[in-house]
Amino acid sequence: MKKLKIAVMGAGSIGSLFGGILAEAGNDVTLIARENHVKAIQQNGLRIEGISGKHVVKVNGVTTPSHIKNPPDLILLTVKAYDIRQAVIDVEELMEKDTVLLCLQNGLGLEEIASKIIGRERVLRGVTCHGALLKEPGLVAHTGRGETVIGELNGKITERARNLADTFSNAGLSTRVTDNINGTVWTKVLINASINPFGALTTMKNGELLIIPEIKELMTETVYEGIKVAKKNGVKLEDDPVTLMIKTAEMTAQNKNSMLQDIEKGKITEIDFINGAISNFGKRKGVSTPLNRLLTHLVKGLSKKTKGEA
Repeated sequence: MKKLKIAVMGAGSIGSLFGGILAEAGNDVTLIARENHVKAIQQNGLRIEGISGKHVVKVNGVTTPSHIKNPPDLILLTVKAYDIRQAVIDVEELMEKDTVLLCLQNGLGLEEIASKIIGRERVLRGVTCHGALLKEPGLVAHTGRGETVIGELNGKITERARNLADTFSNAGLSTRVTDNINGTVWTKVLINASINPFGALTTMKNGELLIIPEIKELMTETVYEGIKVAKKNGVKLEDDPVTLMIKTAEMTAQNKNSMLQDIEKGKITEIDFINGAISNFGKRKGVSTPLNRLLTHLVKGLSKKTKGEA
């Protein structure tokens, strides 16, 4: 199989994990990341530990897309949701006719933001259940293993999507192509919407949330709100999001979710693209979302406090 030239834009935890594993499989990978992370990679390689074992990967690292000389076949976009617009503008200069941009992020509407900048036909969407944590510059922990799903925005099963899934799977990142990527994204968002803000607000690990009956009940009600919004917007969800939410929290019981990690680090959260987006989609269709709206405001308030803005 042909090896790909891949640029990972926003190589933090997930981006570094995917980039490192794809590079180890023989693909030509360049990580676009923060300067301290790039320096550590250049000096000692990208160190990966956790469930995939301890290993060091030789991979290219740069701080800006302008440092990449040869146009990539794939741009893997793993920046935070709130940075997507600028990130797509920054990588547009790298794209040739056949270059594909894969949005592999949490949140609703990200592919539409990218499409408005570079064109809908150049964008693929994906979600992953792999977990990762950037422990320090140059070191990423692989904390959870799961399926990755990608798809065309028009719902077609294309050769380029299949080839990309094969490249990922052959590297050890089990990936499938779906004709309902919108439903897949919504399903993942509903799971995140019912776990992440509760973890961020209580500082509890995912498994701890399920132990408190009242919290578990609120998590479930948050999902049901989202299901109503999804159905009103014509979204065909995959499986039962409530069952998946409980299963996800159980499988990642010892994890601090990404939103809690952002709060602890004093960073902006992706709440606007998760619970906030569900609330906004609901408002447009006349669906009441009191829990998702409340969680959005509470997390934003907490985020401002931890950043010293409140």
